Amino acid sequence: MHISRSPDPRKWALVTALVVGTTGCDDGAKTPALSLSEGIVRNAPVPPENGPQLGVVSKEIQVREYSDPGAPSLGALRAGSRVARSAEPVSHKGCAGGWYAVRPRGFVCVGAEATLDLKHPTLAAMALAPQRDAELPYTYARAKSETPLFERVVGEDDSVREVGRLHRRAGMAVVGSWRAKEPGGADSRLALLTDGRFVRASDLEAAKPSDFEGVELGKRELPLAFVVKRGVRTFRINDGEAEKGDLLEYHAELPLTGRFRTLGKTKYWAYPGRGEELWVRHQDVTVVQKRTAFPEFVRDQTRWLDVSVTAGTLVAYEGKRATFATLLSVARELPETETETRTVSDLSIPLGTSTVRSKALSTSLSAPSFGEPFEVADVPWALELSSGQLLHGAYWHDRFGIEHGAGTLALSPRDAARVFRFLGPELPPGWHAVALPPEQGARVVLRK
Repeated sequence: MHISRSPDPRKWALVTALVVGTTGCDDGAKTPALSLSEGIVRNAPVPPENGPQLGVVSKEIQVREYSDPGAPSLGALRAGSRVARSAEPVSHKGCAGGWYAVRPRGFVCVGAEATLDLKHPTLAAMALAPQRDAELPYTYARAKSETPLFERVVGEDDSVREVGRLHRRAGMAVVGSWRAKEPGGADSRLALLTDGRFVRASDLEAAKPSDFEGVELGKRELPLAFVVKRGVRTFRINDGEAEKGDLLEYHAELPLTGRFRTLGKTKYWAYPGRGEELWVRHQDVTVVQKRTAFPEFVRDQTRWLDVSVTAGTLVAYEGKRATFATLLSVARELPETETETRTVSDLSIPLGTSTVRSKALSTSLSAPSFGEPFEVADVPWALELSSGQLLHGAYWHDRFGIEHGAGTLALSPRDAARVFRFLGPELPPGWHAVALPPEQGARVVLRK
């Protein structure tokens, strides 16, 4: 999630991508007059929406609760973002460039990580801002083969050097492009990534995220079922015999009537067909049942999530009314012990009620965190839970409702965007992530 609870000394200035430059303000930028306050400032007027702005030129910078590098983080800003700021610094204590109040709250230190120069090369390079109202916040790509990872050679206007390699199928967001000379002199068109590094554009292909999405319930009520296998068929039951019918699409949603029958050892659920009652085998679907008991914290307008880590389902509630139901992927099986079969669901996802600690348009974790043999960057619509889990969108697979991954809770991009917007608060304009105190974070019930 990249919201630090204490200062991070490893932060680095983002390399400029399109022209030669440094991460400080240019020599022609005016130096703001010193504030009368040289101590820690905890409160300041909210900058007007149409007032002056500052821009972020490092990979990420924290918005602090008060004007001190050790202050708690209220959220994070990413490279290329711009936010409204106070006209003058409120303090210079611990920040040579000055602490500025930002909209709607908090303080940012101007210097190597943030600038008042809105013509700064990094701000120009990060041309594609995240789209908050889209299915995905960025344009995503996948590596067609193993490919080198580059960064700009400081002091040279058109050269890069190799700093690593990405595995085949690695996923990433692309926020700009540049032409530069690779080591060896070859001229290449490079794709700019969110961390300021580059990949050959010719080694990438457009990501093809799943188009699966859950069900807005409206006036409908549970139960319902999702088909979680390919090759599943309907059945007609006559005289105690089940006769195969038509094929059902993978991830098809079936509005169950609640009736079921058992023939031999096979359980069947009924759902309304066209003019007749049809049936589907229990083993071929995931059933989302209607809740009959509710947590004590639920009130009429409370927005919360009910997640079954065993079934791989998520239901969004307003009070006791289910508003949305979908599938998510949770975990693969771990090796069996002598006494039990274990799953990541059982071992690494604490059951109980969690709260959302932070929201971010995207985050990046190591490949093992997502149970994949390749890098997964810029994971969209990330909700960090107090239990330590991450609820997020997955643009790299379509196995929703099936065990997959290594302990995170993954939704399709459309569903993740829907849940991200359903659970408040909204991210302030220009912010990439926001931290939530316990009393503000939405509740998420994790159960078997």
